Amino acid sequence: MKTIAAATLILLLSSCANPINLHTGNQYFQGGLANVKEGKWFNARMAFGRAWTNADLGNAEDRVTAVYAYEYGRASGAICDWREAERGLLKAYELDKKTNGPIHMSMVELARMYHAEGRLEKSQEWFALAKVELDRLQADTRDSIGYANILSEYAVVLSSVGKSEEAAALNKREEEIRSVFKGRTSSHDQTPYGQFCDQKSLTIKSSAPANYAGRTRTNRAPLI
Repeated sequence: MKTIAAATLILLLSSCANPINLHTGNQYFQGGLANVKEGKWFNARMAFGRAWTNADLGNAEDRVTAVYAYEYGRASGAICDWREAERGLLKAYELDKKTNGPIHMSMVELARMYHAEGRLEKSQEWFALAKVELDRLQADTRDSIGYANILSEYAVVLSSVGKSEEAAALNKREEEIRSVFKGRTSSHDQTPYGQFCDQKSLTIKSSAPANYAGRTRTNRAPLI
């Protein structure tokens, strides 16, 4: 009887753990977003990491876990924890690929993160993959300036690895797009990879603008 009672209790506790963890994960996630807006990337990374852990414990939907992992990766890259940045962004890519999510977002972030780290070959690899996906989504017409910005970044990487002709072709396409959409700007900021390497404390103050929003995935309206 004691065995049956214990098993029943464990089952009841397990059934309660799921919604509690999901709620806790969301609370940590919201806290992470607030820290990002204040430029507190170390704090944000910790909050996103806890959100991700709670998502795993609560058996969250893959699309939710993908968002948490994505933001964890971005925040990790901002404070120069490159391995954790890679882990988070690759997990987001894996889950988005599994759920037919926005894989181009993780691809672009991986390319930018590797560029900031100095791993140019890896950056080139992910920019190439991202461009294929963005072209499939017709990003040049749906988010023209955001697409042009990516072409510019990709061209810099290609030039750095000695592929000047390919870089020139991308720069030409970038200029064509900007000439058509003169005066238009992109609707979002870029992740500040490698710009907050000194943030190693929960109490450190940041010089980042208070209204910094970055490329969070809470609003997926912008294509890029």
